[in-house]
Amino acid sequence: MKQIEPVMPEELDVVLDGAEFLSKAGTEEERIQDKMIRDASADGGMFLHLRVSAVKFENCRFWESSFERGGFTDVIFQSCDFSGCDWSGGYFERVHFIACKGVGAKFSSVTMKNVTVKECNMDYVNFDAARLEKIVIEDTRLNSSNLTQCKCRQVTWKRAELVNASFFKTSLRGMDFTDSIINGLVLSEDNSELHGAIVDVFQAAELAKRMGLIIK
Repeated sequence: MKQIEPVMPEELDVVLDGAEFLSKAGTEEERIQDKMIRDASADGGMFLHLRVSAVKFENCRFWESSFERGGFTDVIFQSCDFSGCDWSGGYFERVHFIACKGVGAKFSSVTMKNVTVKECNMDYVNFDAARLEKIVIEDTRLNSSNLTQCKCRQVTWKRAELVNASFFKTSLRGMDFTDSIINGLVLSEDNSELHGAIVDVFQAAELAKRMGLIIK
């Protein structure tokens, strides 16, 4: 699978007060473009309906904040903490999340295309009913996460932790989990989500127990 990388200008304008800048842009419905937002901080911020393109967020902290129905194109989140934030209904294209923390974040009903999540802690994240296309999840924790009823195309897992993750009514066909941890997956009663998934011998033996099989 070949991803399209974020497209950035050579120079970005530095924003001094990132939280205030985002809030104002959302209120006035202004597009945010060609910016560097560094060290911004907000707890419980309301940043609704943002339109963001060619922007890098670096070392920002947004706890329990709302970014609902935002549009993010050609964006990089580097070393940011958005634990508990709500990104529901958003659109993400050519976006990288690198070394970020998003524990308990909500991405329900989002659309993501050409997105990379690398070296992140996304435990307890909620991707319910998300549309995911050309996604790479690498060296990232998604333990006890919710990926139910997702529509997936070309999703790649590289050394991901998915302990007790829920894929209820999400087809895993064509996904390779051989170098990831998938203990305790939450699936439908007939385990139909597993049809066509790629696992190693040890994972297959564990999954077989769910189906009542005894391997000698």
